[in-house]
Amino acid sequence: MALFALAMFAAGCAADDKPPPPAPDAGPQPKLLSDLSSISDAPINPFAAQPAPARGEGLLHDSSPDAVTAGPRTYQTDPGISRVVGNEANPGTVRLLNSKAAQFGEFSGVILDHIYASLIEAERSEEIARTKLPTDLKPVVITAILNKSGKLTELILEQHSGKARIDQMMLAVCKKSIWYENPPAAAISDDGTYKLTIKLKMENYASSDEHHWSFITDLGLGIS
Repeated sequence: MALFALAMFAAGCAADDKPPPPAPDAGPQPKLLSDLSSISDAPINPFAAQPAPARGEGLLHDSSPDAVTAGPRTYQTDPGISRVVGNEANPGTVRLLNSKAAQFGEFSGVILDHIYASLIEAERSEEIARTKLPTDLKPVVITAILNKSGKLTELILEQHSGKARIDQMMLAVCKKSIWYENPPAAAISDDGTYKLTIKLKMENYASSDEHHWSFITDLGLGIS
Protein backbone atom coordinates (compact mmCIF):
# COMPACT_ATOMS: atom_id res chain seq x y z
CA MET A 1 0.00 0.00 0.00
CA ALA A 2 1.01 3.58 -0.43
CA LEU A 3 1.93 6.21 2.18
CA PHE A 4 1.26 6.41 5.81
CA ALA A 5 -0.32 8.11 7.54
CA LEU A 6 -0.99 17.47 19.37
CA ALA A 7 -2.93 17.00 20.57
CA MET A 8 -4.12 19.35 23.24
CA PHE A 9 -2.83 17.28 26.13
CA ALA A 10 -2.87 18.52 29.72
CA ALA A 11 0.76 18.57 30.89
CA GLY A 12 1.41 16.23 33.77
CA CYS A 13 -2.24 15.21 33.87
CA ALA A 14 -3.12 11.97 35.58
CA ALA A 15 -5.28 11.09 32.61
CA ASP A 16 -2.11 10.40 30.64
CA ASP A 17 -1.60 7.32 32.80
CA LYS A 18 -4.94 5.78 31.87
CA PRO A 19 -5.14 3.37 28.95
CA PRO A 20 -7.21 4.58 25.98
CA PRO A 21 -10.83 3.46 25.62
CA PRO A 22 -11.23 0.24 23.66
CA ALA A 23 -11.61 0.57 19.94
CA PRO A 24 -15.00 -0.25 18.47
CA ASP A 25 -15.19 -3.98 17.77
CA ALA A 26 -16.13 -4.08 14.12
CA GLY A 27 -14.72 -5.58 11.00
CA PRO A 28 -11.54 -7.61 10.49
CA GLN A 29 -8.52 -7.22 12.73
CA PRO A 30 -5.64 -5.12 11.37
CA LYS A 31 -2.87 -6.90 9.56
CA LEU A 32 0.09 -6.55 11.93
CA LEU A 33 3.50 -6.69 10.30
CA SER A 34 5.60 -8.25 13.05
CA ASP A 35 8.17 -10.32 11.14
CA LEU A 36 10.99 -7.84 11.56
CA SER A 37 13.41 -9.99 9.57
CA SER A 38 11.33 -9.42 6.45
CA ILE A 39 11.82 -5.66 6.47
CA SER A 40 14.76 -3.90 4.92
CA ASP A 41 17.39 -2.52 7.29
CA ALA A 42 18.12 0.34 4.88
CA PRO A 43 17.69 3.62 6.78
CA ILE A 44 15.20 6.22 5.65
CA ASN A 45 16.79 9.56 4.87
CA PRO A 46 14.21 12.20 5.85
CA PHE A 47 16.18 15.01 4.22
CA ALA A 48 16.68 13.46 0.80
CA ALA A 49 15.11 15.49 -1.97
CA GLN A 50 12.69 13.24 -3.83
CA PRO A 51 10.07 14.30 -6.36
CA ALA A 52 7.74 11.55 -5.13
CA PRO A 53 8.69 10.43 -1.61
CA ALA A 54 8.57 6.74 -0.88
CA ARG A 55 6.34 5.49 1.90
CA GLY A 56 7.38 6.94 5.25
CA GLU A 57 9.85 9.50 3.99
CA GLY A 58 7.88 12.63 3.31
CA LEU A 59 6.75 13.27 6.89
CA LEU A 60 10.00 12.77 8.76
CA HIS A 61 11.44 16.25 8.36
CA ASP A 62 10.96 18.29 11.53
CA SER A 63 11.63 22.01 11.34
CA SER A 64 14.02 21.57 14.25
CA PRO A 65 14.60 17.87 14.74
CA ASP A 66 16.83 18.09 17.79
CA ALA A 67 14.97 20.83 19.62
CA VAL A 68 11.87 20.57 21.78
CA THR A 69 9.88 23.73 22.25
CA ALA A 70 7.41 23.72 25.13
CA GLY A 71 4.38 25.93 25.41
CA PRO A 72 1.21 26.58 23.41
CA ARG A 73 1.06 25.02 19.99
CA THR A 74 -0.03 26.84 16.84
CA TYR A 75 -1.15 23.90 14.74
CA GLN A 76 -1.83 25.80 11.56
CA THR A 77 1.54 27.55 11.35
CA ASP A 78 4.10 25.49 13.26
CA PRO A 79 3.92 21.75 12.53
CA GLY A 80 7.11 20.18 13.86
CA ILE A 81 7.28 22.16 17.10
CA SER A 82 6.77 19.96 20.14
CA ARG A 83 4.41 20.38 23.06
CA VAL A 84 5.16 19.01 26.51
CA VAL A 85 2.67 16.39 27.66
CA GLY A 86 4.68 14.35 30.18
CA ASN A 87 5.80 15.18 33.70
CA GLU A 88 9.01 15.36 35.69
CA ALA A 89 9.12 11.60 36.22
CA ASN A 90 8.21 10.71 32.63
CA PRO A 91 9.12 13.52 30.22
CA GLY A 92 7.02 13.41 27.07
CA THR A 93 6.41 15.56 24.01
CA VAL A 94 4.11 15.29 21.01
CA ARG A 95 4.23 16.97 17.63
CA LEU A 96 2.48 17.12 14.29
CA LEU A 97 4.83 16.22 11.46
CA ASN A 98 3.29 18.04 8.50
CA SER A 99 0.77 20.68 7.46
CA LYS A 100 -2.01 18.19 6.70
CA ALA A 101 -1.82 16.83 10.25
CA ALA A 102 -2.04 20.44 11.47
CA GLN A 103 -4.98 21.17 9.17
CA PHE A 104 -6.90 18.32 10.77
CA GLY A 105 -5.63 19.08 14.27
CA GLU A 106 -8.56 17.60 16.19
CA PHE A 107 -8.36 14.32 14.29
CA SER A 108 -4.58 14.16 14.73
CA GLY A 109 -4.86 15.11 18.38
CA VAL A 110 -7.32 12.37 19.30
CA ILE A 111 -5.15 9.75 17.59
CA LEU A 112 -2.05 11.04 19.37
CA ASP A 113 -3.94 11.01 22.67
CA HIS A 114 -4.84 7.34 22.21
CA ILE A 115 -1.30 6.38 21.22
CA TYR A 116 0.43 8.32 23.99
CA ALA A 117 -1.76 6.87 26.75
CA SER A 118 -1.15 3.35 25.50
CA LEU A 119 2.57 4.02 25.01
CA ILE A 120 3.08 5.21 28.60
CA GLU A 121 1.34 2.08 29.83
CA ALA A 122 3.66 -0.07 27.68
CA GLU A 123 6.79 1.77 28.86
CA ARG A 124 5.91 0.86 32.46
CA SER A 125 5.64 -2.84 31.71
CA GLU A 126 8.33 -5.00 33.28
CA GLU A 127 9.87 -5.95 29.94
CA ILE A 128 10.25 -2.40 28.66
CA ALA A 129 11.05 -0.74 32.01
CA ARG A 130 14.07 -3.03 32.38
CA THR A 131 15.42 -2.08 28.93
CA LYS A 132 18.63 -0.07 28.69
CA LEU A 133 18.43 1.55 25.29
CA PRO A 134 21.47 2.08 23.07
CA THR A 135 22.52 5.70 22.70
CA ASP A 136 22.27 5.46 18.91
CA LEU A 137 18.67 4.24 18.90
CA LYS A 138 16.84 5.51 15.82
CA PRO A 139 13.21 6.64 15.70
CA VAL A 140 10.61 3.96 15.07
CA VAL A 141 8.54 4.92 12.01
CA ILE A 142 5.23 3.17 11.33
CA THR A 143 2.59 3.70 8.67
CA ALA A 144 -0.96 3.08 9.90
CA ILE A 145 -3.78 2.68 7.38
CA LEU A 146 -7.41 3.22 8.38
CA ASN A 147 -10.50 2.55 6.31
CA LYS A 148 -13.24 5.11 5.65
CA SER A 149 -14.89 4.25 8.97
CA GLY A 150 -11.71 4.98 10.93
CA LYS A 151 -10.93 1.31 11.60
CA LEU A 152 -7.25 0.31 11.55
CA THR A 153 -6.60 -2.18 8.76
CA GLU A 154 -2.82 -2.34 8.39
CA LEU A 155 0.44 -1.42 10.13
CA ILE A 156 3.73 -1.18 8.26
CA LEU A 157 7.08 -0.87 10.03
CA GLU A 158 8.92 1.64 7.87
CA GLN A 159 12.06 2.18 9.95
CA HIS A 160 13.66 -0.01 12.60
CA SER A 161 14.79 1.65 15.80
CA GLY A 162 17.71 -0.74 16.02
CA LYS A 163 16.14 -2.65 18.93
CA ALA A 164 13.48 -5.21 18.01
CA ARG A 165 11.82 -5.02 21.45
CA ILE A 166 11.01 -1.34 20.93
CA ASP A 167 9.79 -1.91 17.37
CA GLN A 168 7.47 -4.69 18.54
CA MET A 169 6.25 -2.60 21.49
CA MET A 170 5.30 0.27 19.19
CA LEU A 171 3.54 -1.99 16.71
CA ALA A 172 1.49 -3.44 19.57
CA VAL A 173 0.72 0.06 20.90
CA CYS A 174 -0.47 1.22 17.49
CA LYS A 175 -2.60 -1.89 16.98
CA LYS A 176 -4.30 -1.26 20.32
CA SER A 177 -4.79 2.48 20.14
CA ILE A 178 -5.24 3.74 16.58
CA TRP A 179 -8.91 4.19 15.67
CA TYR A 180 -11.27 7.07 15.13
CA GLU A 181 -15.05 7.29 14.89
CA ASN A 182 -16.31 9.38 11.98
CA PRO A 183 -12.94 10.63 10.65
CA PRO A 184 -13.00 13.84 8.57
CA ALA A 185 -13.78 13.05 4.95
CA ALA A 186 -11.45 15.79 3.69
CA ALA A 187 -8.43 14.07 5.28
CA ILE A 188 -8.83 10.91 3.24
CA SER A 189 -6.15 9.99 0.69
CA ASP A 190 -6.68 9.45 -3.01
CA ASP A 191 -7.16 5.70 -2.62
CA GLY A 192 -9.98 6.12 -0.10
CA THR A 193 -8.02 5.33 3.05
CA TYR A 194 -6.44 7.38 5.84
CA LYS A 195 -2.66 7.08 5.92
CA LEU A 196 -0.88 8.11 9.09
CA THR A 197 2.82 8.20 9.86
CA ILE A 198 3.71 7.55 13.50
CA LYS A 199 7.22 8.45 14.63
CA LEU A 200 8.58 7.56 18.08
CA LYS A 201 11.86 8.66 19.64
CA MET A 202 12.82 7.14 23.01
CA GLU A 203 15.74 7.33 25.39
CA ASN A 204 16.37 6.26 28.97
CA TYR A 205 15.73 9.02 31.49
CA ALA A 206 16.13 7.91 35.12
CA SER A 207 16.34 4.81 37.29
CA SER A 208 15.85 4.52 41.03
CA ASP A 209 17.32 1.03 41.28
CA GLU A 210 19.60 0.79 38.21
CA HIS A 211 17.28 -1.86 36.80
CA HIS A 212 13.95 -0.15 36.06
CA TRP A 213 13.89 2.93 33.85
CA SER A 214 11.62 5.78 32.95
CA PHE A 215 11.97 7.23 29.46
CA ILE A 216 12.04 10.47 27.53
CA THR A 217 9.36 10.06 24.85
CA ASP A 218 8.81 12.12 21.71
CA LEU A 219 5.81 11.10 19.61
CA GLY A 220 4.89 12.54 16.21
CA LEU A 221 2.04 12.07 13.75
CA GLY A 222 1.67 13.01 10.10
CA ILE A 223 -1.07 12.51 7.52
CA SER A 224 -0.52 11.87 3.83
